Amino acid sequence: MQIECKAKSLLYLLCRDAAYLIQRYRLLIIRQNNLLLHQVPTILRTPLFMRFELFISKKLRLYRTGSAESSAFTLKIATFGIILAIIIMIAAISIVSGFKTTIINKISGLEPHIELRAGDYSPTAANVDSIVFTNDLKIILKKYDNKIKSASLVAESPCIIKTKEDFNGMIMKGVSQDFDSTFLSAGIISGKFDISRNNILISKSIAEKIKVMTGDKINLFFIKDNKIKQRRLTISGIFNTDFEDFDKAFIIGNIKVVQSVNSWDENTGTSIDIFCNDLTEAETIRADIASDLFELLYRQNSKKVYQLSTITENNSTYFAWLDLLDANIVVILILMTLVSCFSLIAGLLIVVLNRINMIGILKSLGASNRSIRAIFIYLAEKIIFKAMIIGNAIGLALILLQQQFHIVHLDPATYYMDYVPVEINSWLLVLNAGIIIISALALIGPSYIITSISPAKTIRFE
Repeated sequence: MQIECKAKSLLYLLCRDAAYLIQRYRLLIIRQNNLLLHQVPTILRTPLFMRFELFISKKLRLYRTGSAESSAFTLKIATFGIILAIIIMIAAISIVSGFKTTIINKISGLEPHIELRAGDYSPTAANVDSIVFTNDLKIILKKYDNKIKSASLVAESPCIIKTKEDFNGMIMKGVSQDFDSTFLSAGIISGKFDISRNNILISKSIAEKIKVMTGDKINLFFIKDNKIKQRRLTISGIFNTDFEDFDKAFIIGNIKVVQSVNSWDENTGTSIDIFCNDLTEAETIRADIASDLFELLYRQNSKKVYQLSTITENNSTYFAWLDLLDANIVVILILMTLVSCFSLIAGLLIVVLNRINMIGILKSLGASNRSIRAIFIYLAEKIIFKAMIIGNAIGLALILLQQQFHIVHLDPATYYMDYVPVEINSWLLVLNAGIIIISALALIGPSYIITSISPAKTIRFE
């Protein structure tokens, strides 16, 4: 059997060398006017599919049975380790991406992307600085119609909500009819989004706490100039955003209610809430608006003070928390990459030890260390490609199941959502490309163990 194998290998090497010499020294003779102009040797590399290293690696089986059954089992364990690492990396990227997207969407749906206020404002103060939505401000904001989704006047005021059963401190957020209510409307679980006249919206957590439901009337008490003002309002809808800080703090109602409490006209409020078409452009738009406001105040020689803040500045705690998730995902990817590389290198060494007598035969027939290393790198790449196919199939299947059926649930009080969000994006392609590149680089060093193998000692190795 060994003699037959040697004969076949020798025949293949001779054929390969002959083809290579023909290609290397083929002369391109160009004659013009019966003269030999020049002759050019063309050196053409052997196509990949004709390389003998690839030919041999295709013919070799990774998981041999019989005398190497234990090695085959160990190799399967190494392959399983790589598959598991790929599944974990896919899950980590999908979950973190989905989590960040969901949180940012909630914050950007509840909070203005850019907030314009006058003077120093504190939402807990009884007396607040008001801002007048003048024609000059409307003209400035009109310039950015192609970048701004909406710009509406908002009036906020602290209040106490009281029923026969209980009471609770809240902030009444009065909005106008042109307020961007897309996100809040989607969160209505009872009733409807109706803030006309004396209608208000309260959160599910507050409704359960003070034991009220849609259609009930409640009393709101405001403090203005050391006097208590009462308003009797009707609950038109109950919402749930799973965002505890918002749900426990705000009542949504008509801006005219807050304006009447503070004796303001229809153009006066506490802030102008600006929602952008693209959240990533908020910083740029803020800077442009600030420049226009500076020019306006300079022309009018005014001493007014305006504050322009972005959603990132107003919610810095949440965005800092989301940035920490990026650090966590980097740690997970590094650990899983190390696990994959360790498993792959272990698999390569197992394959080398399994074929050590073949290495001796190839060397005795004149094969270079580089060619033999290439054979075993090709074999190890078989492991990684098989693991990638299986790992991606299982990982994406799990992600799609979670995306459609929300199998894994979360505590909304802690995570601001009731299920694990997932997202399939282009980072998964980057992950797979990185796995291929890193695995190829990780195999180069260990493959040099082949150079230390002596043909005389290994041909008889069993």
